[in-house]
Amino acid sequence: MIPKRAEVGSLLYEWNGTKEIQVEVGIRRGLPGFQILGCATLSTKESRDRIRLALEASGYLFPLETIIVNLKPAHIPKRMVCLDLAIAVGILMATDQIKIPEGKVHFLGGLGLDGTVLGGQELLPYLWQNRLSAEVSLCLPGNLKKDKIPQGRYYFLDHLDGLRNLPGTIPDNREVLTPSMDSLTWEHVFLDPYQMKTFQGLLYSLLGKHHSLLLGSPGSGKTMMHRMLESLLPPKETRDPNDQGVWTWGGDFEVPSNKRPFRAPHHSATEVGLVGGGLPFQPGEISKSYGGILYLDEALEFRDRILESLRMPMEDSYLEIVRMNEKTKLKTDFTLMLSANPCPCGNYHSKQICHCSLQKIRLYLQKISGAFLDRITIFQTLFETTNERCIKLEESKMKNILLERFAFRNTRTVPEDEEKKIQKILDTESQTKQLSLRKKKQIISLTRTIADWDLSSRTKEAHIWEAVQYSIGYQWIYSLG
Repeated sequence: MIPKRAEVGSLLYEWNGTKEIQVEVGIRRGLPGFQILGCATLSTKESRDRIRLALEASGYLFPLETIIVNLKPAHIPKRMVCLDLAIAVGILMATDQIKIPEGKVHFLGGLGLDGTVLGGQELLPYLWQNRLSAEVSLCLPGNLKKDKIPQGRYYFLDHLDGLRNLPGTIPDNREVLTPSMDSLTWEHVFLDPYQMKTFQGLLYSLLGKHHSLLLGSPGSGKTMMHRMLESLLPPKETRDPNDQGVWTWGGDFEVPSNKRPFRAPHHSATEVGLVGGGLPFQPGEISKSYGGILYLDEALEFRDRILESLRMPMEDSYLEIVRMNEKTKLKTDFTLMLSANPCPCGNYHSKQICHCSLQKIRLYLQKISGAFLDRITIFQTLFETTNERCIKLEESKMKNILLERFAFRNTRTVPEDEEKKIQKILDTESQTKQLSLRKKKQIISLTRTIADWDLSSRTKEAHIWEAVQYSIGYQWIYSLG
């Protein structure tokens, strides 16, 4: 007797994309048995009894023969239960109990014991990372009918009973475009002159993608001003194919958009959570902030090792993570922004009384190593504030100002001798000639950014010295004690 055979397509989600999974079902005469092959994990193998009960509850016949299910490609671990529907369809096709629509159809979803097709927002990353041909149709749980899903042809199935009518069903053609996020979040804010000077440095950081560090007293507005930058980030020109969307704190899936990410992990985050890792590899905050801002509030509360692990991705455009059984290369493109108190009590240099000794302050600030500081372009302090908040900032106006600066920066031409002239000045002045080559390059880049903010095609001497003041402000740390 020739074994009965059927093949059904499905999807498998990984952090760097969605892969096509072929579910092969073979049925031959023999003792009743049900095996799932192809690097299926325990959670996938548990579906055997679930699928049998679901088929019987839906009025189908479950073959009392030897059933072999092979999941291709076999070397990829199959950890999700969303293959239930594809396996069930393969069994029904192999036993000639149903037919599926013509063309290529992929089935994605889990099953309940009563035959209900299960699946919700946990399946959305599969769809938004789908890189398959546009000719492929997807059969999904009916719960996803009201969710935001990308363009494509979809069949929605609430119960296995609906498989009988699937060939005569017209697929739902979705033409949902990626939404844009243009709503206002803070509308207007009043700052005092000290805060405005600090905020100007943060705007330079945003415009030129310069890493920044802000030390200031508690309540001086450090977190507020950094949070204001989230809505000022310029939109992406095109959607990054690696953008998989994000899960919000409320448990809802936020689909990919033209909005750049602003990630602000808590200081209890682990090194793996920040950089990425695990087996299989899972992306960290560095990958999730690609093209945007990675903001570390209370930076000195992070463990030393975590801050030091950021040194390489801060400078390079990629990060290579090597483990015994896996090697992963990541693209890195983020602006690191940090804010922290200057001492354990936070009142050093402020109007309040500081109860910390110089030794405690030095030990507290030692978490930021010299090598890490050398990679920070903009260093600022905010110890003084006043109640005279007379500077009004409106979000809509600030957005227009930044868009104008970004447009100027993208279209302006830089004189060929500009960098050499700035380098010559830095090499001759007493306060800058001893700086490292990396720090001098940062000053040159920041000088160009400040000139762009002033809509100037040429850098002026005032731009150079303003950049120097931002770049070497950290040196007061070494004068303590």
